[in-house]
Amino acid sequence: MIIPYIYLDNSTTSKISDTVFKKMTPFFKEHWGSPLSPHFKGQELQNSIHDSYKILYNFLGAHEHDHFILTSSGTEAVNHVISAIYRDITMTTGKNQFLTSATDEAPAIMAITQLEKMGCSHRTVPVNQAGLITVDALAQTISPRTCLISLSWANGLTGVIQPVVDIAEFCQQRGIRLHLDATHVLGKLPIDMKEIPVDYLTFNGSQLHGPTNTGGLYIRQGVKCSPYIFGGADQGNMRAGQLNMPGLVGLACAATEAQENLDLLGTETARLRNKLENELSKILPLTVCYKTQTRLPHCTTLLFPGMTNESLLFLLNRQKVCASIGGGNFQQLALLLLTAGFDENLAHSALSFSLSRYTTEEEIDSAIQIIGECAKNLAKHSDKILHPNPLGLL
Repeated sequence: MIIPYIYLDNSTTSKISDTVFKKMTPFFKEHWGSPLSPHFKGQELQNSIHDSYKILYNFLGAHEHDHFILTSSGTEAVNHVISAIYRDITMTTGKNQFLTSATDEAPAIMAITQLEKMGCSHRTVPVNQAGLITVDALAQTISPRTCLISLSWANGLTGVIQPVVDIAEFCQQRGIRLHLDATHVLGKLPIDMKEIPVDYLTFNGSQLHGPTNTGGLYIRQGVKCSPYIFGGADQGNMRAGQLNMPGLVGLACAATEAQENLDLLGTETARLRNKLENELSKILPLTVCYKTQTRLPHCTTLLFPGMTNESLLFLLNRQKVCASIGGGNFQQLALLLLTAGFDENLAHSALSFSLSRYTTEEEIDSAIQIIGECAKNLAKHSDKILHPNPLGLL
């Protein structure tokens, strides 16, 4: 069997499901009206809107009185939250300190950085060697001026899952708003917003095998969140602009499929991820980051001592194996590991691989062979001594 390419970068984006694509098609060609229009071309969309929102609420475990806004991306959703906090809290109370973690993603960090021009302050919460944010670290970082803590629920490169229940309870006790980006958790772990006192939750649609240019913003009942895009009464006056019907029904379909495949991700995809780690460990002196702690089931970060990740990524790309060293919405992978206390040379040898429910055993077998060959070829041209785990890191 000839495999044209091996895509192991699903935390960056993932292939749209065939079912999702088919579900969306009629809303481009046939049902293209505006839902706010009183005539039949607008009103014929109402059942699809109702059904799609119901699916998304159930997917999140949200209460019927909570709010959900369809956005153009997870990035827009994150920016919406931060902008709303500034207008709703900072401008009315003077609380102007925004917190993210040292391993957070670019949308939150860059959006908050923009607020520094308007007198706000931004602090990062340190992570421990396990890549985790502790309540103690939060307690030492907050101040009476803290208005928002914005965190990624899990990191899509390393797989580290944050203790969000403890963090949410801490924020609730201190009266601090909490935003979680659940992009890398949805469809990988079961969640229920009724059990976690989070104020805002955001996600990007494409990591669910949903349509690109879709995302979501969940807002807990009773929490104020002023609009980010003004100009109309769409989505209950929460986001102006004609509702993206193909995106809505596609995202709902992707959510349904993700829920149906949740057990598959937790068992078969995790088994293939473990196989990739274990078989490569037999032929290369590598280190699996965070292997001993609970991680997302579909991704792994591997250290290849004695070589640079950019060189290895280049060789893998030539062999049509797609992996990641961060960038884009992510911070650079090496910077994430340095923040957690990894040795600098080891941090710059790290590659991230993220599988999906479509990843096959044949692809993993081929990937093991290709990664092994590329790493060995690269090692021949390195003057560094390969060592499996010189610092005994996680």
